[in-house]
Amino acid sequence: MSFVDSLKELGLELEGKPLTLAERKTIYISAYGMYEVGDYTHAAQLFTQLILNEPYEVSYWNGLAAARQMLKEYQAALHAWSIVCLLGGHQPISHFHAAECYLSMGELKDAAKALECAQFHLKENSGILAQRIEELKKAVSNA
Repeated sequence: MSFVDSLKELGLELEGKPLTLAERKTIYISAYGMYEVGDYTHAAQLFTQLILNEPYEVSYWNGLAAARQMLKEYQAALHAWSIVCLLGGHQPISHFHAAECYLSMGELKDAAKALECAQFHLKENSGILAQRIEELKKAVSNA
């Protein structure tokens, strides 16, 4: 029995009617847990269902983007990261992950642009992320 079937047995319908807040919380916890244990396919399915019910919730898009990126579905991940940027106020981490996707796809110019955006949106105390951005910039320039 799949996890989705287990949710249905618990009375958590994934299609048809809007989900209650309690149902969304339960599904989010499940999706996050699936992501944490490496079940990215099921995590992406659940994050997608959450987005269909509440499309302006940034954390759902974040989860979907991360799951798609881990599945190496880079184009789909880029779409989701762009929504995270729009809804989340251009957080540098979403641009950074977009750059990772572009680099994985061999699109070096777009990766460099995304890294510039990430750097532009950095806060002063963003040491680790700033370091990761610099490392990825080196990787882009050496590729």
